[in-house]
Amino acid sequence: MEILPSYEEAVENPDWLDLVGTYIPVADWPRCCRVDKRFYWQFAPRLWQDPLVTVRQLGMHPNDDLAWYRRFINKHVKLARLETRSYVRSLDFREFAVRASGLYSSEASERAISESFKNLPQIFPGLICLLVDGHPELDPGSLATAASASQSLQLLDLARCRHELSTRFFNPDLFRDLVFLDISYIPGSVKSATQASLNPRFLPELRVLKVQGREMDNTTASLLLQAFGRQLRGLDLSYNKLGDDILDEIVENSISHFTFHTDAHFEKEGKLVLQKNIGSRKYGPFEFIEESGNSRDSQFLEKHLADSPFYSQRADLTELQEWQAVRPDGLVAVRRDGAGMMKKLLLDEAMSALNRNDSTVRGPPHLGSSGITHLYLNGNRFTSTGIDRLIRTSRGRLEHFECDSCLYDPSHPRISGNIKELKVLGFFGSAPLFRPVISSALRSLRVHHSLVTRVPSLSADGLSRATAARVAEGQLYKNIRRIYPLALVPDTNPRITSLTLTNIPARSTGPIIEQLTQFLHLASIQQNTIKTARVVFTGRSSSVLKGLRHIRLELEPDFSDSTDAISMSDEVDFDKLLDPAEDDFARDTSSFFDDDDGSFGVTSRGTTNERSRQEKRSDSTAHVEEYKHWTSGRLKSFPYSEVECEYLTQYVNTAHSWTGNVFSVPVWIGPGVITPHAAVNEYMWNVQDPSIRKDIGPATPNHVAAGVPPLSYIFYAAWDAMVVPKNIAQAARSCGSAPFRDVAAAIKEYRMRMRGTEHHWDGKLELVRAR
Repeated sequence: MEILPSYEEAVENPDWLDLVGTYIPVADWPRCCRVDKRFYWQFAPRLWQDPLVTVRQLGMHPNDDLAWYRRFINKHVKLARLETRSYVRSLDFREFAVRASGLYSSEASERAISESFKNLPQIFPGLICLLVDGHPELDPGSLATAASASQSLQLLDLARCRHELSTRFFNPDLFRDLVFLDISYIPGSVKSATQASLNPRFLPELRVLKVQGREMDNTTASLLLQAFGRQLRGLDLSYNKLGDDILDEIVENSISHFTFHTDAHFEKEGKLVLQKNIGSRKYGPFEFIEESGNSRDSQFLEKHLADSPFYSQRADLTELQEWQAVRPDGLVAVRRDGAGMMKKLLLDEAMSALNRNDSTVRGPPHLGSSGITHLYLNGNRFTSTGIDRLIRTSRGRLEHFECDSCLYDPSHPRISGNIKELKVLGFFGSAPLFRPVISSALRSLRVHHSLVTRVPSLSADGLSRATAARVAEGQLYKNIRRIYPLALVPDTNPRITSLTLTNIPARSTGPIIEQLTQFLHLASIQQNTIKTARVVFTGRSSSVLKGLRHIRLELEPDFSDSTDAISMSDEVDFDKLLDPAEDDFARDTSSFFDDDDGSFGVTSRGTTNERSRQEKRSDSTAHVEEYKHWTSGRLKSFPYSEVECEYLTQYVNTAHSWTGNVFSVPVWIGPGVITPHAAVNEYMWNVQDPSIRKDIGPATPNHVAAGVPPLSYIFYAAWDAMVVPKNIAQAARSCGSAPFRDVAAAIKEYRMRMRGTEHHWDGKLELVRAR
C-alpha cells in the first residue's frame, strides 16, 4: 500500500462484501444496488464508475449508443444526486458510438456527445479518466474553455483526434494532475505546444507521454526531452522522423544517471569491464563483457534465481536512498503503461480510496520520477548502430523497449554500386546486449525478428518481394550466421517474460521457420529447467524467475511466390546491375548507407578525378576476386606487410572520440594466415582495404564466438562488410527456387506436433498478421 492504514482500519474486520464484490457479475450490479444501503454503497460506485463500458457489458447493442447517451445525459444524469454523479471516474469513448447509425438515432442524438463534451468535468466532478482516441464526434479543444473543475483529470487519451489543439491547451487546472497523456496522430506543432503548455510547469505530475506520428524531427524531440527531463517514466516517440542523434539525448536527459550495472552477479552473468575511459561517438564507451566460469554455461541453474533482497546496514533505513540504485529482482510483474492498463490502475486506486472514505485520488502506485523505463522507438530512422549504443549507455534502466525496425548501416563503399535503393533492416548482431549484465531491468521487448532469426529484411528497386526474401534467407543469412553466431534465445536473459518479434515475412523458404520453431523449442527447455530449479532450490521456489511466458509473432502481409530473380522493369539495366563498375550507373546510384551528412537521402560517391575513380573500382574488383583464391600463405598487403604481431596501434581523434580526448588502442588484425574461423579469415582480408579499416570497437561475445580473442578491439567496418554480398544482383540470380512455406501454418503445425510432449511450451503464443 502507498499509505499505511489507520489503527481503526488495521484492527477492523474486513467487510465480506469488499471481498466478494469483485466476483459479482456486472449483470447483477443493478439488483445488488437495490438490496439495502450497505449493498448500494458497495455496488453503486462500481455501476457508475465507467458507465460507457458498463452499459455495453450489460448488453446494450452498439447501434443504440447514441440514443442511450442522449437519454443518459439529458434525463438520468439530471435526476441523479451529486454524490451519485461523483462516482463516475471514467468516460471511455474509444468504442462508444463510433458509427453514427441506429434504429432510434437522430440528428439530436448525434449532437448529444459533442454538446455535452465541454461540460463533462462539471457534470461528473469525480471524473479522472477521459479517453477519446479518434472519436469522430468529439473536439477536445472545448475542454480547454470549460469552467474550472474540482477534480483534475489524471488520464487523457486524445490519440487520432481530427482537431488541432491550441498550443496553450494544457493551461487550465483541469490538467494539472495528468499522469497519462496520449496526443498521438493529431495535427499541430509539438514544438509550439512544448514551449507554451506541454511542459512540467503545467503538467507537473505527468509520467507517461505518447506522441506517435507527429512528424517530429530531432530538434523538436530534443526540446521535449529537455523540458521534461527525468520526470517521465514512459515515452513513446514512434513513427516520427527521428535519427540516431536523438538517442544520446534520451540517455543524457531522460534516463536516470544511477546505473543498475553491478559486479554483484558476476558468477552467473559476467561483468562489464571498462579498461580505459575511452570510446567513440559511433559506438559509445568501450566496455567489454568479462565472462565467469558459469556465465556462459546454459546448464547453470542459479541464473534462474531472482536477485536477493536489499539489506541496509542501518536499521533506520528501510527504503532505498536516491543514490542506491538496486535493480528490480525480476519477480515483479511487468508494469504496463498503455491507456487500458493505466485506466485500470487509476480506477482501482479510486475504488480503494472510496472504501477508505478518502475523497482524494492520489493516482496509481509506483509511478515515481526516476527517469524513463518504458521507451518506444518504432518506425523512425534509427540505425542498428545507434540502437546498440542506446542499449549500452542506458545503464540497464529500461524495463520495456520497442524498436520494430532499424537500418543496418555498414561502412562498406562497395555495396552501393549493386542496385538502387538497397535497404537492409535488421538487428541481428545485438543479442548479447540483452543479457542481464547490460539490460539489467529489461522484462519486456518488442524488436525486429532478426534478433532471433538472424534473417534481415531486404528491399531494393528492381527486386520483387519474393526475390528479396530469397536473398535474405539465402546469402545474407549464411553470412550473418558466420560472423554473428549468437542469436537471442530465451536463456540469453531469463528475466525477460514477454517478447514480440515484428516484420516476420508471411512466407519462408525455410530458415525463418526453422529459427522460430527452434526458439520455441528452447523456450520449452527453459521452462523445464525452471521447473527443475524449483525442485533443486527447495524452500526458495518463490525466488525462481518465471522465464519467457509470452511470445507474440507479428507477420507481414502475404506476397505472391514470384520466381523472377529481378522484376522486369524498364528502369533496370541488366548489364549495369551485373557490372556495377560502369561509370554512369555508379554516379546515378543512391546509397542508403552513406550517412556522412546524417541523412538518408540520395548521395554520391563520385570524385572529381575520373582516373582515380577507375583505379579504385579496379582495386575493389581485384580485391573481391582474389579473396576466393586465398588458401595459404601470409597476407602481403598493409598492415601485414609492416606489422609482425596481430595488433595494429590505431589513434582516434577528438572528432570521433566519445570523451573528446585523443587516444590510441591496439586493434586486433589477426595473424594474417588462414585460421579455422571463416569469419576471421574474411575479416583479415577486409582489413587490407583502407576504406573499411575504421570504426574501432571492443569485441562483443558475438565476435568472440566467431573467433576474435576476448578483450580485444577490432575494426567494426571491416567486420560488418561481410554481411551484404558485394553484388546483390548476382546473389539474386543465384538464390535458387526453393518453394515458399506459410510461416503461420508451419508454426501451428509444430505446436500441434509438440502438444502432449515434454517439448511443448505452455506459455502464451500469439500469431498476428498485419493488414
